[in-house]
Amino acid sequence: MKNSIFFYIFFLFSATLWAQSPSLYIPRDIQTAYQKGTRSYDGRPGKNYWSNHANYSINVSFDPSSRLLAGRAVITYHNESPDTLDEIVLRLYADIFKKGTMRDWPANPDDLIDGVNIDYLSLNGAVCDLQADDSGVSRRGTNMFIDLDNPLPPASPLVIGVNWNFTLPEKSQLRMGMYDSSSFFIAYWYPQVAAYDDIDGWDRYNYGGLQEFYNDANTFDVHIAVPKTFTVFASGLLQNPRELLPETLYKRFRKGLTSDAVINILDSSDVKKRRFTINPDSKRWHYKADNIPDFAFALSDHYLWDMTSIVVDSASGRRTVVQTGYKKESKDFYDVINIARASIRYFSGELPGVAFPYPRLTVFNGGGGMEFPMMVNDGSSDRRSGTVHVTSHEIAHSYFPFYMGTNERKYAWMDEGWATMLPDVVQSRLAPDYDPIARTMKRFTEVSGSELDIPMMVPTIVYGSNVFRPSYRNAAYSRPGAAYLILQNVLGKELFAKSLQEYIRRWHHKHPIPYDFFFTFDDVSEQDLSWFWKPWFFDFGYPDLGIKEIKRTKTGTDIVIEKIGLLPIPVHLKLETADGETITVDKSAAVWRDGRNEFGIHLDLFKKIKSARLGGDHIPDVNPENNAK
Repeated sequence: MKNSIFFYIFFLFSATLWAQSPSLYIPRDIQTAYQKGTRSYDGRPGKNYWSNHANYSINVSFDPSSRLLAGRAVITYHNESPDTLDEIVLRLYADIFKKGTMRDWPANPDDLIDGVNIDYLSLNGAVCDLQADDSGVSRRGTNMFIDLDNPLPPASPLVIGVNWNFTLPEKSQLRMGMYDSSSFFIAYWYPQVAAYDDIDGWDRYNYGGLQEFYNDANTFDVHIAVPKTFTVFASGLLQNPRELLPETLYKRFRKGLTSDAVINILDSSDVKKRRFTINPDSKRWHYKADNIPDFAFALSDHYLWDMTSIVVDSASGRRTVVQTGYKKESKDFYDVINIARASIRYFSGELPGVAFPYPRLTVFNGGGGMEFPMMVNDGSSDRRSGTVHVTSHEIAHSYFPFYMGTNERKYAWMDEGWATMLPDVVQSRLAPDYDPIARTMKRFTEVSGSELDIPMMVPTIVYGSNVFRPSYRNAAYSRPGAAYLILQNVLGKELFAKSLQEYIRRWHHKHPIPYDFFFTFDDVSEQDLSWFWKPWFFDFGYPDLGIKEIKRTKTGTDIVIEKIGLLPIPVHLKLETADGETITVDKSAAVWRDGRNEFGIHLDLFKKIKSARLGGDHIPDVNPENNAK
């Protein structure tokens, strides 16, 4: 009897574990996180979850004529982990321009430097002798490794003092740089403590230019010194506008903070008359920001400056201030502030349906398209669709990776895929002739099933170099963008949004990994979606449906759709009868949930079928030849 009771208890315990255990492959290093209780199989942060953070107090000066940036920082790093840290990893991103550094994109030889010059480093007040052979400081690629003579125990801070300088590139524009003789976007500019997490410990990956962010939620207090004729835009909230701005501009600035209309803070006449700072000695712009993963700034002595604001949380009345800084020749940028405003309204109220997380958003007219916390660096476009796409795409990054703290270095699809999918509706509204979904599906289909189509769960850092850019582009943008859209169709818009909102609620300002996303959606939807996750995110495979058979029967018409490719996709079938009637059949990808490779459709249709066509512009399919009968 005792043995029977033991067996029964063991069986119940085993069954409980089985119910909680996922059916997806989990690498051993990630399994450890679940064993330690930092993550849980229901998609929530585990009871032992933690994340570190830092407080940055920075004074920086930038000389536009020499492009010399010089800074002094006090960084207070908080070790919230259960680990005693025997080293600190600092990122020196500007070392991407150091001679001999590996880069994903070429740099102009004239911009290469000897590296970021660190002329002072201290740890808890103890000055490091950087010239000594036993300094314990080494540099590899864009990282600096600092051995700690006194290891940092859990629940303890480390105060890092550092002075540095480097020359901003003149001709190379790797996500930032010089855009004319007196206009600059400055990013990757300060020594930054790397992320330390429960999966990998220190993030030691080199920055080559392609992979972007993986940072903690930090606080910043930054003073930026520039010549008095320059306007500075930056991450965070401007602390001293009254000190800096002439009375007329200050009144406009104050109005813009709560205005639903667009306020021209600096117009062409102001620029022509050089109306900038009121006090020749007041040239230090002071910005503060909380809970953001990075800090960027931009400056110009001739850019126009527009401002508006929008309520992003109707319950509290909280507003986000939207700004643009642009050259008067950029015709498309006169409307960028309205595009940005509409995008923020859509993200806050519709999808993801989470109030925009930051109090400021500035779109700067630099080059390309690149996101930073509370800042966007965008070039101009001759087409409205191009301006709408890049503006809304980069603003979507405010949620992923910034608010969510995802590791874009390992899983670029966890933010680029969302920034591809989330703005689709607002992009179509703002540019009615533009079909972003068709664009995503076309780009995915072009690569899908080729040797360069690599499963998204392969860490991006493995294949994300310039040499394999088609693989990166596909796995980071197109394939996940398509997957999210098809999943939305499976769950329905309401349940999809509910699952996404819960994922954001659980993991914002933390560091979710793919399994946290998968398991949260399983948990909220109360479905085992592994039938979808596995082929789309883990497996080599491509989408391909075909019409296998159309047969008239005594009870109507039977049609058999064959799933030839591995990836589950929706069934969209359009029939035209001989007398001109059109019949459409739509089924979500859930018809393939049980692993079948054929799906039968019965119609009470006795008319002769003139044509049958499967698929459409919003469904990826690598072989259109088997889609018609």
